[in-house]
Amino acid sequence: MGRMWHKGKTIHVAAAGAVIALGTAVGMPSAYAEDEPTQPWAKITAPGQIALPSAADGQGAVAPPVGYSFYDGGAEFPLPKNAKMVIDASGLEGVATVKAKNEQCTASGAIVTCLDNGNLHGPWEPFTLTADSAAKPGVSGTISYEVTADGATGDKSSSKVVVGSPQLVVGKLPDRDGLKTGSTVDLPLTVRNTGDLPAERVNIELSSVPGIEFTNKPKNCRFGSEWDDSARVYCSIDTAIEPGQSAKLSTPLTVKITKAALAPWIDYQVQAVPAGSEENPNGTPGTGSPIAFTAVSGGDFETDGKSSVSLRTDNRADFRAVGGAIDPEAGNGTTGGLKFGLTNDGPAAAYRQDRKPILYADITLPEGVTGLTNHIDEEPDQDTSGECLTYVSETETKKFEPGHRRYLCPEASTELPGEGQTYGIGVKIAKDADKNATGTVKLVPGPAGFSTNDPNSANDTAKITFKGAAGGSDGSGGSDGSDGSSTGGDDSADSTGGSGSQDGATSGSGGSGDGATSGGSSDDSGSTGGTMALTGAGGIGLMAGGAAAALALGGAAVVITRRRRATRV
Repeated sequence: MGRMWHKGKTIHVAAAGAVIALGTAVGMPSAYAEDEPTQPWAKITAPGQIALPSAADGQGAVAPPVGYSFYDGGAEFPLPKNAKMVIDASGLEGVATVKAKNEQCTASGAIVTCLDNGNLHGPWEPFTLTADSAAKPGVSGTISYEVTADGATGDKSSSKVVVGSPQLVVGKLPDRDGLKTGSTVDLPLTVRNTGDLPAERVNIELSSVPGIEFTNKPKNCRFGSEWDDSARVYCSIDTAIEPGQSAKLSTPLTVKITKAALAPWIDYQVQAVPAGSEENPNGTPGTGSPIAFTAVSGGDFETDGKSSVSLRTDNRADFRAVGGAIDPEAGNGTTGGLKFGLTNDGPAAAYRQDRKPILYADITLPEGVTGLTNHIDEEPDQDTSGECLTYVSETETKKFEPGHRRYLCPEASTELPGEGQTYGIGVKIAKDADKNATGTVKLVPGPAGFSTNDPNSANDTAKITFKGAAGGSDGSGGSDGSDGSSTGGDDSADSTGGSGSQDGATSGSGGSGDGATSGGSSDDSGSTGGTMALTGAGGIGLMAGGAAAALALGGAAVVITRRRRATRV
């Protein structure tokens, strides 16, 4: 899209159909290095090197990401007219054949011409290149580009085109179990070049969830972290790796397990890039001795350049349930709202690699109260797992339906210590409902394959009461156990708690003598209460049953929110 830059703001101009982005001047041509520009200028975007699979690879044509934009440095010049981009592939004779790809472009022999369509920008990927059948790996040539326009300064650029390319696959690191806080783990990464050209430079990128700290910091790596203390590492290694050669890091990267670790993992990937390519600018450079690659034989390699390693620990995450009080609306009092929730009391961060819910809040409303409406607010929690589900049986759920007493509300797949979720649900209250009746919030495990190692099953259950009921909550929060004691909470249930304990899952998701064991006596769901096996096939079934739960029914009744720590600057 054609862009001009001015005063850091973006506006849209109707003239000539152009969309103009106004902001800081970039790509100023050398002619204007000393003097103010007198007209807009073009800037071509093109890769410095284009790798083409050889004809023997049978992978076909490649469409390089080539395009252009216009800039004015904030001077607000008149719009350029009649912009044209000419792609000259005559330097690729015996190397590759060019073809026009976009309707704005036409080809005449080795020349492709792309005319402006009124938007002052060329088509992205305007052409394709296909290696000639006789071109051997390593053969190269040059393709050049030129942009011109009336009332604008043009631009020229070029790309080196090489037949063949390095292709890196990465070795699989063994998963680890039973790690303890403070343990260190080596990451002896290995790679293999399965391509037909040498890998001149290898870029490595690693990313982890909370609980991992990189300890040795080579100077040819950059280290950073995200808002949740997850780690990011970018390394650039200039050791060449020949086709068919395997190599390992001369010195393994090393990580330490922190107190935030529960079942963390590290994703890692490798990429071959031309020598002299720009390095990733993110993070802070290390100060230790640089790492390189040394040749090895054999090895267990993945099918591509990326993989992950799990580092499971004996650490724990104590999830705590937060009950709530039903607050009847003014007037006839036959409808109302309820807030309840959970929090992770730590010490570990709970992150699921499969992105399924960590656990469920299994709620049973008091006798005479049924669910009415359900809505999920995805902000600020981008990871909210979905709407509350209607309980059908111990192994089956369905999408939210009004008129039931029992629902399963999924936790997200990630939860930091000290944070949690608040759920809200709109309810219908029978006129003769006993205002001293109680329900429960019971935290039960999510689908099989993950455990919080919850150390305290006693706080997995909290009460649901009526606002103002004797011994109940006043509506400002929920109880954190069977004694009905208030813990506060209002809209920040993550400050009060919840428990995803596997330990307490077998005690039954319907409660313990406080009105929750009926499992929904006023609905037709077929629930009979009792235990709910959410591990194994039962947990998977619940996920499958709720997969289609994306329908918002009625007003803003179920709202899930989470608090996030401020992003690190």
